[in-house]
Amino acid sequence: MDKFNVFVNVNKIHPGANALITFAYADYARKTEKMSDSQIIAEIMTHLRDIYGSKIPNPTSLLRTKWQSNENSFGANSYTAVSTKMQHFDDLAGEVNGKLCFAGEHTHKDYYSTVHGAYLSGLREADKIIGL
Repeated sequence: MDKFNVFVNVNKIHPGANALITFAYADYARKTEKMSDSQIIAEIMTHLRDIYGSKIPNPTSLLRTKWQSNENSFGANSYTAVSTKMQHFDDLAGEVNGKLCFAGEHTHKDYYSTVHGAYLSGLREADKIIGL
């Protein structure tokens, strides 16, 4: 199923954030762009209440992306082919002549195809640059 079946606890990356990230994929992601915030929250809370019980509260706010209709992306995202090997992510993150560094979700083998993978790869490359 392509609806909100993965949750990431942002608190692990930014202590005190008290936020979760979840994802909708493929056709369902396109469908969610036409849904209201309250409809999205209801869908997400159905899953979370299955996991944590019916007494958990609704979120106090929702921030969501609309990758399909965003003029800067129009749905662009990397994906893994059947033949993809984890080494490919490291290959894409390799620096050139110690001067050119690459970041992006496509260079993070643990969190490829995600915004937080892009963010973490940016931190990784910033550390490399500082070390040069």
